[in-house]
Amino acid sequence: MKMVLVGNPNVGKSSVLNVLTGSRLFASNYPGTSTEIAAARLELDGTEIRFYDTPGVYSIYSNNEGSNLTRELLEKEAIDIIINIVDASNLERNLVLSYELLDLGYPLLVVLNQVDRAREIGMDIDVFKLSSLLNSPVIAFSASTGEGVDEFQAFLRDTASMKGKNAGSNPAESLNVRRIRLDESCDCSGNCGRCSIVVEECTTNLDLQRAERARATAQTVTIPTAQAASGYLQNIRYLVDRPVAGTLVLLILAYLALVALSKFISMCEGPIANLLEPVSEILHGFILSIMPPGFVATVLAKAIPEGLIIPFTIIMPAMLMVSLLMALLEDTGLLPRYSVALERLGNFFGVSGQAVIPLSLGFGCRTPAVMATRVLPNDTQRFIVITLLSIVIPCAATVGVLVMISAKFNASLAVIVSTMLIVMLLLGLILSRLSPQEDAFIYELPPLRVPQAKNVWNKIKLRFSGFFTEVLPLLLIMSIAIRALIESNLLEVFQGMESITRLLFGIPAEAFVAVLITIFQRYLAPLVLLNLSLTSREATIALSMIALSLPCLPVMVVTVRELGFKSLFKILGMGFITSFAVGMSLNMILPV
Repeated sequence: MKMVLVGNPNVGKSSVLNVLTGSRLFASNYPGTSTEIAAARLELDGTEIRFYDTPGVYSIYSNNEGSNLTRELLEKEAIDIIINIVDASNLERNLVLSYELLDLGYPLLVVLNQVDRAREIGMDIDVFKLSSLLNSPVIAFSASTGEGVDEFQAFLRDTASMKGKNAGSNPAESLNVRRIRLDESCDCSGNCGRCSIVVEECTTNLDLQRAERARATAQTVTIPTAQAASGYLQNIRYLVDRPVAGTLVLLILAYLALVALSKFISMCEGPIANLLEPVSEILHGFILSIMPPGFVATVLAKAIPEGLIIPFTIIMPAMLMVSLLMALLEDTGLLPRYSVALERLGNFFGVSGQAVIPLSLGFGCRTPAVMATRVLPNDTQRFIVITLLSIVIPCAATVGVLVMISAKFNASLAVIVSTMLIVMLLLGLILSRLSPQEDAFIYELPPLRVPQAKNVWNKIKLRFSGFFTEVLPLLLIMSIAIRALIESNLLEVFQGMESITRLLFGIPAEAFVAVLITIFQRYLAPLVLLNLSLTSREATIALSMIALSLPCLPVMVVTVRELGFKSLFKILGMGFITSFAVGMSLNMILPV
């Protein structure tokens, strides 16, 4: 059997699926977490049920990435049932999509998620009356408490046993007949042509009729109850949702997060290095003992311990801390509030405040952040954000590298960070000319919540798994390659460039090699830099060039998939120009 989960953004589709199937899909307290179709399987009484988790949409007919993906899935797959996930605490708004799905003619199950949240704010839902009005089964559910799981599974068992007896309408025929053309006349406030309500689409008479039915239904089935006393979360929400006070609070939290990240990396570096030093010596001796003396043995004996110590002392703490901070921001509901607070700054770059979400994710890993740009309304804004992600935003591993090497060579972190901010502003000013000024966006703010430890832990594990599957193997391989270059004196080939790199950038040729190596991954730079003797000035310039350079290989691959080769070549060109311009500018500005 095939079932598809459809619902508005941030109603908990992924959470429902995780509870039901034990899968590990990302579930966060902000809209736009799911940007592509995810699948999970459940074996129930010998029947395999395949679930499809779709991006959050307000309408399957909207002209955006999420709606297009959902519509294509319904057209191409033989879906047995649509499971409509509805936020019980925002019933009227969610039921508009429910009535749209009912019009398609598919068998429909309505899952009222977050019923616990609805009760907290003083409302209960008459499930039986709602089921009667929709003429579809309705289940009261809570992904956080487990309420409704048994009833959901019972429904799935009954449905599996009845498979084939009640077939839905033909998917392609239903969607093609009911497809809404984007150039239809609008009927909102007497205007014609295009208009914008929540999603940028024309609103037809049919949409207005659904909205009226949703309003009437919500009023009929909603039962007011005694509202829970206002707690500290409501008080905090009142503060952070104020324009001025909220922005100040969020900026203070961002500063504290950066301080915590820096302190954590510094705190972990010494103990982890001391712990791994005996292991490094044992590995060094073991490799020399099992291999015949010579060039290969020398390279491996030095490179393998280096390739282990650098990742564990520098990159691992940074990835752990950034993963934790991002999980907390997502699950508390603070991340979308950064979007609102930084809306004006986003307009300066030619993007909406929604761009804060992928830009923030980039501090963890830029590859999924590039995919998260699908929440943005058009390709122009996506190109702007992907460019900033590729050139300016440092991933967690890069942050660890910058902090560690700055400490070793006494480089100026203040200069490096200031340079990154200035470049971001200048680059944003240039790129903003690509995008026409947009009207103010409408963004749904989720409630503030206490993060669930299990969900936070699962996110940390999922994000941190890349350390062992991608970072560690790549660093070991590159460590061996670079150590071979050092031991064979091949790096001396670059000595002929010494006069040029000194004149242009004020750094030795070997440090310039580290800048070039960042084409593969920025966190590979320490493999070269830590083998050099750099002054504070040289380290500051080299690290600034590394921090503002080219996208790594995984980001290049994803960028091609998302925007094509032409966009990638533009980003690469801007990356080269930016990195070299930063090096030359700092060489002229910083005192010798």
